[in-house]
Amino acid sequence: MTELDCEQVLQLVWKFLDGEMDETRYLEIQAHVAACAECGPRYQFQRRLLALVELKCREGPVPTELKRRLFRLLEE
Repeated sequence: MTELDCEQVLQLVWKFLDGEMDETRYLEIQAHVAACAECGPRYQFQRRLLALVELKCREGPVPTELKRRLFRLLEE
């Protein structure tokens, strides 16, 4: 296994959350976010954001203002 740095982990976090990677890389990222004080909270935020979006999408169309706010947050 190659050790990932924070920048690499944060670039891959959405693929990680979507399950779009091999098991080895998944386990590397999982270990990193569990141990890293910098990446852990950012990962948790993105995980909660994804869960919220999935919940809201089941309720019907996502309001335009929510989409704008989410995209603004993701650009930061």
